[in-house]
Amino acid sequence: MENFGGALKKARISRKATLREVGENIGISIGYISDIEHNRKRPPDLEIVSKIEDFLGIKDGSLIKLAKIVRKNMRRSLPQRLKKNPKLSTVLLRAENLPEHKRDAAMDKLLETLRQFEEEP
Repeated sequence: MENFGGALKKARISRKATLREVGENIGISIGYISDIEHNRKRPPDLEIVSKIEDFLGIKDGSLIKLAKIVRKNMRRSLPQRLKKNPKLSTVLLRAENLPEHKRDAAMDKLLETLRQFEEEP
């Protein structure tokens, strides 16, 4: 599977567009586009990808398709995972609010309990 950054760079270069031109027309920074092209950043949201496709004259939706695949397969960031799982947020916040001398013992106990569930068939 081709990576999104490489596909974006290839499309941009084949249309003879500079990073500056893309950034100015789409409303995103040159550095951000460069980071995407070098796979330092994940593909932007699909609305931005759609604007990039329009600017570069890509009619087949190939960048959007690739962005969807890449974004689906990328691991969510910790804040995203916490939003998706309120119980996890609650556990972490409650542990953080414990007095320091109790926190380590509570976390050790929690980890041990989780390990038991991992070992179950």
